[in-house]
Amino acid sequence: TYYNEIDNIPYNQLIANTYLIDSSKSINDFKSFLLNYKKNFFNEYINNKLIKKYGINNILILASLIEKEGKDKYDKSLISSVILNRLNKNMRLQIDASVIASITEGEYKLDRPLNIKDLKYNHPLNTYIIDGIPSKMICYVGEETIKILLENPKSDFLFYFYNILEKKHIFSKNFTDHRKRLNEYRKKIK
Repeated sequence: TYYNEIDNIPYNQLIANTYLIDSSKSINDFKSFLLNYKKNFFNEYINNKLIKKYGINNILILASLIEKEGKDKYDKSLISSVILNRLNKNMRLQIDASVIASITEGEYKLDRPLNIKDLKYNHPLNTYIIDGIPSKMICYVGEETIKILLENPKSDFLFYFYNILEKKHIFSKNFTDHRKRLNEYRKKIK
């Protein structure tokens, strides 16, 4: 890092990546570079169906949720499909990462599991209590995650949870199946 006075750059002003920049450039030059990179990236997707439907800002917000939730490309693709399916059905997104961001305000790592009380925490980022897309991003987003979302992945899934024993998300098409699988999982971890 060559810059002594680095201000935090808001999540929505850049796409997370590894960048090489001449050390003689100022922090303002770097910020301009980041803004231009983001602009050029989205110019390539100007006719994308999801950008037309939700707008770039909401795509970035959704991608930030996927970034925090997904473990790999396959996982992020399925989570993207769940989010898009839920939005199309006017269902709340109910994403745990949004609850964690609500509680921590992005200032620290939550070092405990979420509980039922947390899911009811009144905060504008908490997708368990708000309808639709939150008002802002919860983290920086990588280019790959945005691309995965913009591919508009398809599935019939509406629910998922993370199974720590299997180290993967478990996806379900309906609430009955989701609840059954979640209850089976909870019995195993007690």
